[in-house]
Amino acid sequence: MKTRNKNSNSKNSRGKNNKKKFMSRRKYIKWFFVIVTILAIVRIMFPSVVGGRYSDQKPTAKAAKAGGDVDSLGSNKHAQAGITKGKVVNFFIADGSIAEHKLKGVWSYKDCAPDSNASHLVAAKEYGVVPVENIEDAEKRKHELVYIGANPYYKVRKLQASIPYLVPRAAALLQDISRNFLDSLEIKHIPLQKLVITSVLRSKDDVVKLGKHNKNVSPNSCHVYGTTFDISYTHFEPLEAKVDDDRYKKTLSEVLRDLREQNRCYVKYELHQACYHVTVR
Repeated sequence: MKTRNKNSNSKNSRGKNNKKKFMSRRKYIKWFFVIVTILAIVRIMFPSVVGGRYSDQKPTAKAAKAGGDVDSLGSNKHAQAGITKGKVVNFFIADGSIAEHKLKGVWSYKDCAPDSNASHLVAAKEYGVVPVENIEDAEKRKHELVYIGANPYYKVRKLQASIPYLVPRAAALLQDISRNFLDSLEIKHIPLQKLVITSVLRSKDDVVKLGKHNKNVSPNSCHVYGTTFDISYTHFEPLEAKVDDDRYKKTLSEVLRDLREQNRCYVKYELHQACYHVTVR
């Protein structure tokens, strides 16, 4: 009898413990939904508590005067595209009207893009891939190379002696350059035109092809490592209207100068090829 009573007592105690655990779980779920409901009500009644980045209202005079990061949609955030990292650009002035941003350019195209071929080559060997044989070989290197032939921010010209592949690091740099360029045009009120890429990764087959027409082509060019690309400073792809003037070259030079100063790339001004030779760092 004593044994049977002990067993029944132990079962009762386990049942009570299970009941207590079950009740605590219900209470937890209940309070969870109560707290979520309260937060939702607070969010609806006081939308400012989530900060300015979700606001679709125009910046206040106080925010503009304080020099906050304000984009063209009126939301406060760190300027990323078209603006040098770490710098603040106000798209609106205190009265809410659009701010004017003058085009300055650089004092010398050549002197602001002075990096030697040797500097480019050092970076190319550090961040690049083993030279590819041909386009079929590049297509197999999916873990090493990124296809850049189609992009909304720039246009890759029909390539004669290179293929549209870059290492991911260089592809990201080209993306940043192109977005910065378009945003710089926007804030300067210049009709939008995309950058035109004239040369990218050269395979061994491309080097041989170029060597037949140009004796100065080197098999050890930075282009064979997938870290380097050329950007035309005379041709641009219009998005709004075709405009031929030096504002685009000046804007591109500003963008490249800023990224070079951030140690993102090496840049060389190519006079005869009419392009900027850029290698990722």
